[in-house]
Amino acid sequence: MVRSLYRPTGRQPLPGDCPVTWALIIANGLTFLLGFIGSGSLQNALVFGTATFLQQPWTLLTYPLVAGGQIIWVLLSAYILWLFGGSLERAWGSREYVVFLALVTVTSALGIEVGSMLTGRYVLLAGVALPLASIVVVWATMNPSEVLLAYFVIPIQARWLGLIILVLTVFSFPPPLGIFALAGPAVAVWFLRWGRYGQLLPRGGRSPSRGAGVREQDRRTVNPIVWFRRWRQRRRFRRLVRTLGPDSPDQRVH
Repeated sequence: MVRSLYRPTGRQPLPGDCPVTWALIIANGLTFLLGFIGSGSLQNALVFGTATFLQQPWTLLTYPLVAGGQIIWVLLSAYILWLFGGSLERAWGSREYVVFLALVTVTSALGIEVGSMLTGRYVLLAGVALPLASIVVVWATMNPSEVLLAYFVIPIQARWLGLIILVLTVFSFPPPLGIFALAGPAVAVWFLRWGRYGQLLPRGGRSPSRGAGVREQDRRTVNPIVWFRRWRQRRRFRRLVRTLGPDSPDQRVH
């Protein structure tokens, strides 16, 4: 359980400012109650299974609606979803947040499906655990220096929280299926850095106030698109220098 030490001034967003997050939390609560009273037919139609995927393809999207685990985990996951998912929804808007949720939900399930095909293991997915891992990783990538309180006691930077979530995701499945479960977080980071919301993240994942560190991190890239852009910028700069050289009339001393 985590709690942020950051206390912004001014009006705080109301809980209702993240309707998609609240809808997902309520859906988990309802399906938990249905399972508690013994009505599991709806859950069976929503849970993703690697063996029944082709017969129930809609479960690629619906498995996060079904509460998974005991009441403690349901409550804890609801709180973490409200904390991190609500923050992303308020920052991005509900429409784009839905796109992000759908993307990481589907890719997480597809990753498990591929792992199941390669290993021969049958897997059932229910609950928000995999999408929630992607949400926390993206939030931590956007706010790496934010200090949170794990279990309201232990201070931890968001960057390390994201790493811990990745490790827990890997070990939540029998090996080597946990590696395939990282498909969702991987696509989530791509969505943040190079996808629709790449402009929200300072290059290198650092604070804009650390300009020198950001510039140094920018130089260490393996992205060929970035290489090409920098090469083109340097070429334009050299042409500009030649144009405004010592022979240029504008540069002569009169």
